[in-house]
Amino acid sequence: MSGGSRFDRTAERYAAHAAGRDWTSFVAWCECRPADRVLDVAGGPGALAAAVLGSVASVTVLDAAPALLAYAPEGIERVEGRAEQLPFPAAAFDLVTCVNSLHHIARPARALDEMARVLAPGGRIVLEDFAPDPDPRRARRWEEIERLRDPEHGRLISPGDPRGPLQAAGLHLDSEETWLRTSRVDRWLAVAGTTEPAAGRVRQMIGAPEFEVRVWRARYRRPPD
Repeated sequence: MSGGSRFDRTAERYAAHAAGRDWTSFVAWCECRPADRVLDVAGGPGALAAAVLGSVASVTVLDAAPALLAYAPEGIERVEGRAEQLPFPAAAFDLVTCVNSLHHIARPARALDEMARVLAPGGRIVLEDFAPDPDPRRARRWEEIERLRDPEHGRLISPGDPRGPLQAAGLHLDSEETWLRTSRVDRWLAVAGTTEPAAGRVRQMIGAPEFEVRVWRARYRRPPD
């Protein structure tokens, strides 16, 4: 994921967390094909890349944190770089993914422009991230909690935010969904390496051992030539 310093510092625990996820549902959304050239933007330790490796032609993981990239498995191309300035030519990939990372990227709209630029005709972009609460007051409070947990947190992205940049680049929204995910506070804090007293303040503000967060997922397509 982007936001190098925090993820360099917590690379081992984040890699273990990502490796423990069941990627089956997300991979199904990718609709992988044997000839696909895949790019996972801000893909960290390559857990998603490992899940699609073998079912596609090639997989590249880009991330700003070299310590995370070191965990990517053999057979995956590792590229250090920023999502806002992808070091690849236009139309270089058939599938571009970005999971739980847009909220760490300083200029998400610019990153989406870059993802569209490197996507080949007929290709797909599949995104997943956390969404802000529809209630503005609760959304502001949660952003405060997020920054206490991780001072490098940017802002949560609304499901509709990518629509403008990607549609302007010629893609269309193919499918979209949102759901609630339950997480344990202590595990969430541990993955981020949150130090006291910030962790204590987060626990106090949440006021429960678990919390729910909204998650959204969307697939965009570029028409074939």
